[in-house]
Amino acid sequence: MKEITPSPPFIWPEPRVIEGICDYQDQPPFDSLAVSANSMFGIVSVLTVQGVEVLESCLARNDSLNIRLIVTVYPACATREKDLSCLEDLVLRADGRLVIHIKPLERVTDRTPSTLCFLEHDKDVVHMVTGLYEDLGLKPFPNGHAAVVFKADPVLVDSFRSYFNWLWGKSADITSGGVPLIPNLVLPEGTEEGAKMWQDYLLECSDSKIVESMQHTNVRVDPESGDVAIISEDGKEMPPPTDEIGLTKLDRLSEFVAKIYEKGSLVSIDKMSRIPPLDAPIDPRIFGDVSELQKGAVTRRVNARVSIIDEKTLKEIERRRQGVRTLLTKFTFGLADNMRWMPFSARGLFESELRRLNVEGKKLVKDLLKGDVNAFIESRRKDLIGDINAMYGALGRQGQATDEIITMVTKSLKERLEKAQTAQFTPKLSYSSLRFVRTDSALASPWGQAYSLLKDIAVFPRKALTDNYFFRGLKVPEEELIDAMNVADDALSRGLDSRGIKNRCRAELELIDRIEFVPMESRDRCELVYRIIAGDPVEEVDKVLNKKETP
Repeated sequence: MKEITPSPPFIWPEPRVIEGICDYQDQPPFDSLAVSANSMFGIVSVLTVQGVEVLESCLARNDSLNIRLIVTVYPACATREKDLSCLEDLVLRADGRLVIHIKPLERVTDRTPSTLCFLEHDKDVVHMVTGLYEDLGLKPFPNGHAAVVFKADPVLVDSFRSYFNWLWGKSADITSGGVPLIPNLVLPEGTEEGAKMWQDYLLECSDSKIVESMQHTNVRVDPESGDVAIISEDGKEMPPPTDEIGLTKLDRLSEFVAKIYEKGSLVSIDKMSRIPPLDAPIDPRIFGDVSELQKGAVTRRVNARVSIIDEKTLKEIERRRQGVRTLLTKFTFGLADNMRWMPFSARGLFESELRRLNVEGKKLVKDLLKGDVNAFIESRRKDLIGDINAMYGALGRQGQATDEIITMVTKSLKERLEKAQTAQFTPKLSYSSLRFVRTDSALASPWGQAYSLLKDIAVFPRKALTDNYFFRGLKVPEEELIDAMNVADDALSRGLDSRGIKNRCRAELELIDRIEFVPMESRDRCELVYRIIAGDPVEEVDKVLNKKETP
């Protein structure tokens, strides 16, 4: 039986599993979230020894994981005293990483959905798993029950956080007194008459005259995609009800792009947090000039800057100050002008490089100023006055710079140097979530942005393997960066050491360049780039391009 490992968002269990065509590689299928999370909290309906073993496994495989759970139990549920004793023992051994509260419900009918949240603090991501499942989903789901696994909106998470904290205060710590001593109850069987009435109703809803009067249908589940088709008695495929209400299937390419969007976020530079250049602008009017002069359609602008740092050192400092922009070209993909998208998997490597730039930049400033900005400026004051006066002479001006001008210039330089000495050297960043919206009309389309993203995703590993200067200035391991940027399961990345890989990269880069300029819709461009990423032969993509290029 084929095993599947779904990635969020997904519904669980899916029809392929229910029909016995496939099975989940992990049980429960959201197991990978616990492995990568920093924290896990939520409400679990019923827990047995099997569920406790899952929690113990999560803690053992992830040293940074902290868990806070409320376990709800109801009369005659599957949770027994031995289960709670086992859970209490795990809590005591977990040394504060696992804290459990128990919330008993009054009636058998008071069963609650289970909701779990998985926090990845370094990615600012919270995944949520919610639905009518018990014992962490280890028990079979009755038909009609399902769970949803998705990246949650911050507002939704905050709302659940409030509810969870409220219920936490209304429940009891498992280590308190007799909390683990749950009664071992069983459900009463009821009367024979009641059982017969229910069986009659089941028959009425399955093969009764009501069903016989309706058109007989079957369902067919695609073993690869998991898509469901409804088949009529005469073997014809019928329109599913979701099509009738306007919710059409997400096509292969749209699903591919949408899942990529879930793996990263927009990143931008917080301009207000970065230090200014260490050379300062100077008003051209102090040299008897004007900053701007316009005559008809001709405009002349004059810019002037002043520095008391030698050119070589200033250049090295400026390279670190502006280095974040260079880093972004290596750790992000382009979406549009001035819009960059970073995979979550690359953020750790990127921030390690950013910290390195910050350390190097601050060291350069520290070595230059030696902790005393005033002394540094005073040591360069004579040269500063001489250079300003020399500029006066070069422009044919009479006289020399006044004390007022020198004071104004040194004040500006002092402010910049003090900020460079005390503030974070590299600017802070802002991360924002992004999702794929498939609205496609005469006025809007998602495919231009999607093409820019897919093109950069495809180009990255191919340039990395063929451009000798691609990793210049970076300290991260090359293989780690290529792997972190592989958000599309690129076929190329499955054989980076294979023979002829560089020739293949060059051929595919040439195809990508041609796709850029051949007249076609952006969605068609996305389709061709997708085929390259999926590993289609160069010759097949080339044939499609040739047809597009031929008038």
